[in-house]
Amino acid sequence: MDELVRSIQKQIRIKRVACWAGIILCGLCALIGIAAQEWLMTLITVGATILCIYGLMVMRGMTKFSVEYQPGKRFRYYRRTVQQKLRYITWVQCFLGVLIVLNFTILNGGLVLFVIAIFSILTLQFSIKKRIKNHQEPNTAELADFVRMGIISSNEQTYGVYKDFVQLTHTVRGNQIMIVTDKRLISVFVEEQGRAMKTEMLLSSIKKVRALETGFQGKGLLLSVSNRDHHELHIHMIGQSIYFSPEQFVSSFLRALDVALKSAPYLLEETFPPYQQQRISLHPSEQGSLHRSTTA
Repeated sequence: MDELVRSIQKQIRIKRVACWAGIILCGLCALIGIAAQEWLMTLITVGATILCIYGLMVMRGMTKFSVEYQPGKRFRYYRRTVQQKLRYITWVQCFLGVLIVLNFTILNGGLVLFVIAIFSILTLQFSIKKRIKNHQEPNTAELADFVRMGIISSNEQTYGVYKDFVQLTHTVRGNQIMIVTDKRLISVFVEEQGRAMKTEMLLSSIKKVRALETGFQGKGLLLSVSNRDHHELHIHMIGQSIYFSPEQFVSSFLRALDVALKSAPYLLEETFPPYQQQRISLHPSEQGSLHRSTTA
């Protein structure tokens, strides 16, 4: 996981350099367009400059835990409702459509830009949009299974669930379950059939949060959190299922985190520890914790 984090951070740094280069280049072209009274070129380059500035703003603080988390602040996209997210993505698709038209009418561009834009539009429509609309909330039977396996307790309120499989009886190594309750952020990583490593972090102890897009065209998402004791939890959601949306899970996590930080300050006498790792059984005949490996 640490290697994945470093790889994504490197990609973000490269994108930041590209945005700065785009700001400088497009800014100069805009000045040249104004001087030459080429208003169409000026309009296009000013728009490109604004997009590069927006890209820098989005990536601000992504490469490291730079600031302490403030309830209700930052992560504007993930705080949107389902309909607001869908409208936002539609506007991005419209922009890509305009870019395709400009590519062939004004910019005299080649096939590469056209293919990239078309693929991006299709990915947004049939992958990201689809999984946001179809995102499933946990049902009563599934929550009962989580309680039986010792993943959550019966007196917790579940805000959101993300998983990359359909049935618990068909899990393989590498499958994951992510759950956020009113008390904890929980990650369950399947190590072998019927066995998993559960890592949890108390919401009221969380100090810093970071969300990084991963994979081609941002299909996946890496959620990283750090608590007051400097423990870090990295959750990588690949985003391949159309029924479980990383975007919606992060929205649920931020909502639960805001409530926890506003209503219950960090207390050492909390029911749950600030950070803990333990092995659990996913098998129906074995319940609860098998071996506790790390507690802080």
